[in-house]
Amino acid sequence: MPTIRWGMIGCGAVAEVKSGPGFYKSSNSALVAVTSADVAMTRSFASRHNVPAACDTTEQLLANREVDAVYVATPPSSHKPLALQVARAGKHVYVEKPMAMRFEECREIVDVCQEKGVRLFVAFYRRAMPRFLKIKEWIDSGVIGDVRNVRAVQHQSPAQEDLSRATLPWRLKPEISGGGKFLDMGIHELDIFDFLFGAIEEVHGIASNQGGLYDVEDTVTATWRHAGGVQGYGSWCYVCGHDEDYVEIVGSKGRIEFEFFTDKPLKLIRGSEVVEADIPNPPHVQQPFIQSIVDDLNGIAPCPGNVESAVRSTWVADEVLRHYRQQNGY
Repeated sequence: MPTIRWGMIGCGAVAEVKSGPGFYKSSNSALVAVTSADVAMTRSFASRHNVPAACDTTEQLLANREVDAVYVATPPSSHKPLALQVARAGKHVYVEKPMAMRFEECREIVDVCQEKGVRLFVAFYRRAMPRFLKIKEWIDSGVIGDVRNVRAVQHQSPAQEDLSRATLPWRLKPEISGGGKFLDMGIHELDIFDFLFGAIEEVHGIASNQGGLYDVEDTVTATWRHAGGVQGYGSWCYVCGHDEDYVEIVGSKGRIEFEFFTDKPLKLIRGSEVVEADIPNPPHVQQPFIQSIVDDLNGIAPCPGNVESAVRSTWVADEVLRHYRQQNGY
């Protein structure tokens, strides 16, 4: 079986544990080259993770004939230019979520990858995580009957770095991120709902900034409808006085409850009967998804990630944030 040889652009916190090790720990996969905007960080990562090539530039990495596919692990503002650069170099593209800053940019990435004959994958990696596959198994088995609606709540108090504009992370700077924490985290939920219930065809949202700590939205409410009729509604607020993470999937015969961003036990509830499934997250949460990409490229089995659904998730987020972005000029 051929080994898929990976290059990686970006050596930050996500690459350190969540994704990077997955490229050399997956079967038939190797991480052979890395680069980032910080040469010292690149060399440190390569040394600590035993990566053969620490490249000073993206161009140097893309010129490496040992690289078959490239993971773009940078902030959203650079996703489009880097993805296009990788595709035009004839390498398969694996880009962090969201695919790009806007729906139109996503479509351009898709078009260029098709034109150059390379594959495109987006890091909606929860589709391959065991706990979410268990939820899908429950739903597909009919144990909760016909799904009627889904409700998502993510409420958080501000992080310490959010309290001063001098220390704001890039995720809260619109010129880099394209939006706030909803675009960074909430989009994962929207993608999983697409995975579980089919395409979101209609969406309405209200976004605002209630805390005044930064320019991007900090509070979002949305309602939506999936193609099969399942309705959804969500509340995301990142300037609360408490933390809450809750998803409820309601069916005609029961319901499923779980925390989305932790690995606390899933609950299947039918009347007075409660079944729990305790499924810990893997040490490197992207590794199952990376393995599925490798298997897809080797013709073993399709990756559960879908390019059109990844584009659609950005469209949904754009629709939810459209009015706020127009009001605030980004």
